[in-house]
Amino acid sequence: MSSSIPVSSDDPGRKRARGVIDGIPTAFEDVSRQPLDALPGPQERPISIVFNDTAYATVLATPKQLEALAVGFAYSEGVIDRFDDVEAIDSEPSRHGVRVRMRVAERIARRAASQSRATLSTSGCGACGVQEESQLLFGLTRLASMPLPRPEAINAGLDALRAEATAGMHLALGIDGDGAVATIGRDIGRHNALDKVIGASLIAGAMPTLVMTSSRCSLELVQKSVRAGIPSLATLSYPSRLAIEVARACGLTLINCHRGKRLELLSRGDR
Repeated sequence: MSSSIPVSSDDPGRKRARGVIDGIPTAFEDVSRQPLDALPGPQERPISIVFNDTAYATVLATPKQLEALAVGFAYSEGVIDRFDDVEAIDSEPSRHGVRVRMRVAERIARRAASQSRATLSTSGCGACGVQEESQLLFGLTRLASMPLPRPEAINAGLDALRAEATAGMHLALGIDGDGAVATIGRDIGRHNALDKVIGASLIAGAMPTLVMTSSRCSLELVQKSVRAGIPSLATLSYPSRLAIEVARACGLTLINCHRGKRLELLSRGDR
């Protein structure tokens, strides 16, 4: 059967599109025969989080910054209360991904066993697999009143998001009180990127005053920020209504950056 969609045939391995007319693509660039290693897309692997010998959850994530991911995930889930709860972290290959084992006291392992997830958490959903609604809303509390971040800090963060952008990857930036980028999390999942910032900040011993993400904002990003005590969260596109509702209830400053076109204050934590 012949196709009605034009594809250039000048190169059998990498067929180039014929061009565009008035800004509209008129053909495919066919890379369907290219080796996977030659393609620029992000990696995604099952990352299993284990506490001692207790399997807690498997998340689909980019297999980099795994120590920060594991610590941030464990903290966001409420399994650990501080980085000092972790005695050691080991990683080993599994059949298709990586197993990250966190050595913890038995009381922490028992806590993990009592709230382990029922199913896989996908790269697009940081809350998938929780067994109870109370787990989904864990750690939500009223944050202390804090000044709003300066627009100059937001604009500097937007510049950093552009400069650090990687094809197919979400970015989360931890920004300190002076507006400088302190930590960077990269992952195929927006929630994993935020967990990496939280984990790296716990390991470093200082939480950012502002987190910026290259994504829309759903509930789990608000929950993770509040749990970590981060007073301000800025995202590139519009948050869900539930995310805004919970941010307002918790006193989290939530800013929609409209992809750099304007700054919209949806929730404020300065009062």
